[in-house]
Amino acid sequence: MLLRSDLIAALAVTAGIGLAMQSTSTTLSETGTVAIDASREVSFVNEVMPILEKHCWECHSEQSAELGLKLDTYEGVMAGSDYGTIVEIGDADASLLIDMIASGDMPEDADPLPAAELDVIKAWIVEGALNN
Repeated sequence: MLLRSDLIAALAVTAGIGLAMQSTSTTLSETGTVAIDASREVSFVNEVMPILEKHCWECHSEQSAELGLKLDTYEGVMAGSDYGTIVEIGDADASLLIDMIASGDMPEDADPLPAAELDVIKAWIVEGALNN
C-alpha cells in the first residue's frame, strides 16, 4: 500500500519538482527548492493565490482579462484562456501555466517568478489542483 508521502514524492520526481519531506509547512530551503510537508496539501487560497495576485493579476484578472484569462479566482484559473486550459490536473509539465512561467514568457515585461514560487504552483498542480 502506497503512503501519501510516497505518492507525492514519486509524482514530484516525475514532474521534476524538488521536494523535501519535513514536519513543518512550506518553506524555502538553502538550495532554493521548496520543502513541502507531505502530510498536508498546498493551499490554493493561502499559497498559490498570493503568488498569482503578486505576479499575474495586473494583466489577468476580472478587470483586465488579457486573452480571456482570469487568474483572480480558482474558477478563472481552471477555466483557462480563450485558447483553452492552462492547468492539467496532476501534470505540472503538461500545464501551459507552468510552461509560460518557467520559460520566462510570463509575467510579460516583469521579473520572472522566483523558483520557490514556481515550485509551489507545480506542487499544487501535481497534488490535484484543489480549490483549498
